[in-house]
Amino acid sequence: MLTRRQFLQSGCATAAAAASPLGFGLNFGDSVDVPAYRALVCITLSGGADSYNMLVPMDPSQHRHYIKRRGELALPREKLLPLYGVDRAERAFALHSGMSEIHSMYSAGEIAMVANVGSLSSPSLKSGAACRPALSHSDLIANWQHSSAANKTGTGWAGRVADVMKSYQWRSRVPTNISMSGRHLLQLGKKSRAANLQLNEYNHRLNSPVGVDFSYVNEQLAERAIASDRPEAVSRKIRLLDQTERENRIIINDAITDVPEFKTPFSPDSFSKDLEHVARVIAARKELRARRQIFYIHFDGWDHHHHLLENQAKMLPILSRGLATFRDALIELDVFDDVTAFTTSEFARSLEPNGGGSDHGWGGHNIVMGGGLDGGKVYGQYPDISNSSPLDTGGGCFTPTTSMDEYLAEMVLWFGVPPSDLPHVLPDVSRFWSIKSQKAPIGLFT
Repeated sequence: MLTRRQFLQSGCATAAAAASPLGFGLNFGDSVDVPAYRALVCITLSGGADSYNMLVPMDPSQHRHYIKRRGELALPREKLLPLYGVDRAERAFALHSGMSEIHSMYSAGEIAMVANVGSLSSPSLKSGAACRPALSHSDLIANWQHSSAANKTGTGWAGRVADVMKSYQWRSRVPTNISMSGRHLLQLGKKSRAANLQLNEYNHRLNSPVGVDFSYVNEQLAERAIASDRPEAVSRKIRLLDQTERENRIIINDAITDVPEFKTPFSPDSFSKDLEHVARVIAARKELRARRQIFYIHFDGWDHHHHLLENQAKMLPILSRGLATFRDALIELDVFDDVTAFTTSEFARSLEPNGGGSDHGWGGHNIVMGGGLDGGKVYGQYPDISNSSPLDTGGGCFTPTTSMDEYLAEMVLWFGVPPSDLPHVLPDVSRFWSIKSQKAPIGLFT
């Protein structure tokens, strides 16, 4: 068996990536005038994060509805972290007390919140006129990873971004996409695949039982996509993918060997360790000749049908501290302006309680962090959460007012995908936003 050192010394590492039948190589010159480096870090809060206790309305009327409808899940007003300013509807908000670092970064303009984002098949649904879709984990995970409510593509949105990036004429030693969390659909393209740097096997972040193995769901979605065009060739494709994943892991691990420790130490939890690994790869970007990178982190354990308050009290500080330390590491590397980290979750959860937890919901609130943001704002339309809300499909399950397509379009446009290629990357985006528009779909970036 070829060792890492033998593989590198053989001189075949870069050639293998370039010649791979799966199309990892970017064998071009450096003629395109683009920013030197940009990276996206997609953090998926698997299980359906209850974001109605993450971003809480504070104006008097909506807060009264929040207290009434949340019941046993309502957070005391005095324990919340108020956000300065108001949204476009002149409403005020606050964060969960476990998000103190996120609160500070929001105040510094380094974080923005995007309210009520979700998977929509049509803009007409924004009025709440139609029934909600089947809110199963697997269906909505597939929607977000395909970036299509129809799930008809055999690729993921980040994989298609990597395919588009191949038209730029620069040379990279490793793929555009790098997963910290195993194999999944989101980063599969027609001509590109992801490097897999998963540190450990699937492991729940709190070391307690979970009802759904979301890592397995991701793997099954990926295998289904790989088999979509030529089912008879699946075994060969998997073998080639295994080989190229091993080869790229060797290249990346060798490149980060000499990266010094960060001044601000990362916490020992799995989420922070994944972020530290991402930061180390970014630190080695010149050695890897990387100009564009998309990282994927799967932070599981958010399926809180029970014990929501106790679980969020443990998990939200992990999320908050991890993002803050990652921010500090990026500042050390002088790349904070060049990296955007953002959260997704297959769905939010219901506003009304369900036995100490909450049921599957629809539209939810997301966090975006980066130096290029017009931060310190709540974007999108936070829904009216009263019983008479036209967006309420029942039990406090709210129709999204910002589509996942608009949300993801913000990220990939900032990343450098030309508007003309956006319908390829996000097949449904034209239903919600015109590529000829002079304004960005949401307007997150300065």
